[in-house]
Amino acid sequence: MKLFYLFLILSLILGCEMTPNVNNRKAGEPWNYYGDLAGLYRDQTHGARPAMVWLDQVQFTRTQKIDFQKTLQTFLKQGYKKIGLLTVQHRYFVDPFEMRKLAADKGANLVVGCWFAAGKNNLPDTPGQLVEYWYQFLYKAPAPTPGPSPTPSPTPQTSTREPIGAYGD
Repeated sequence: MKLFYLFLILSLILGCEMTPNVNNRKAGEPWNYYGDLAGLYRDQTHGARPAMVWLDQVQFTRTQKIDFQKTLQTFLKQGYKKIGLLTVQHRYFVDPFEMRKLAADKGANLVVGCWFAAGKNNLPDTPGQLVEYWYQFLYKAPAPTPGPSPTPSPTPQTSTREPIGAYGD
């Protein structure tokens, strides 16, 4: 009977699978699941190492098709850099939240998104309306925070002792 309990306890301890921990995440490490979208992602960093960005730091901006380039130019003038692009045509909705997760893993802190009707799908097994999705991933380095200003160390006063009686004492 003791052997059975020992076996049960050991199987519980050794049978647990380690899951990712937030404290172990490194920049560029895939953290979220976004299906086949990672294969459609086009890197524009030319192999540069991505920054460490958390999901809650990623902003999303939706624009219309005619304003997409204008919006991108506005953000580029503000100091953002293009780090990736994802374009896809599909009849199912490509969720912007999934794009935010992919952007966090790629090091982007802003996603500019746009989707619009792209025509009809004439394939017999998947009929329906096609929608084209454009997601541009942008990164802007955080503004450097000024360090604590050094407190001036007190300078010793030079001795200015006056001889006794200098003022008529």
